[in-house]
Amino acid sequence: MGKNIWELGPPSNSSDSLEELNGYGTMRPRNLISSILSGTPAKNKGLAISNPHDFRMVSAIIDVDIVPETCRRVKLLKHGSDRPLGFFIRDGTSVRVTPHGVERAAGIFISRLVPGGLAESTGLLAVNDEVLEVNGIDVASKTLDQVTDMMVANSSNLIITVRPANQRAPPAPEPARSLPASEHDDDSSRLDQDDQDEVVDLTAATLTDPPDAHTQDDGQILHL
Repeated sequence: MGKNIWELGPPSNSSDSLEELNGYGTMRPRNLISSILSGTPAKNKGLAISNPHDFRMVSAIIDVDIVPETCRRVKLLKHGSDRPLGFFIRDGTSVRVTPHGVERAAGIFISRLVPGGLAESTGLLAVNDEVLEVNGIDVASKTLDQVTDMMVANSSNLIITVRPANQRAPPAPEPARSLPASEHDDDSSRLDQDDQDEVVDLTAATLTDPPDAHTQDDGQILHL
């Protein structure tokens, strides 16, 4: 089953909405205040809960019976509001398992979530999730600008298929080989330095200061 997330929308005009039950915006005094002034006990009406039509769905996990277990298809709904989607995307390298083994290919990734934005509030997207599809269109051969245009065009009803960061294939191990002790030490030092450089590059791409909306910076990161 899919996972739906709802938020409380503007109150309805029905006579039994939460506000009118408590006397807000009406000429009728509140039960608690009137009971104190008149000395009569207030009626115990129980807990008042907003009507279902006061809520609106903002996100959902859909097509769980179609999408592979290692992927997730998320639907984001803005309901005509000006609220941004609230995440940045970047290009990078994806590691994929194919019939020929593990291969590296270009990919699009979520690089940052805006605090308080729509994407973060759903809890369904995370940093370094790989974007696979936008509204049913494969983005494997798309550039960062093309994917951005696709998301902006469908921002009011965005369906994005991602491979969560914890579901991506690990890098392919290098074939083992025996080396003399001195050569092995030199090779280990070089590998350690390469790993350190890779971590620095990844951190820089992920923690880059956010640019203006729909603009591109030197790190190939775009904000939606």
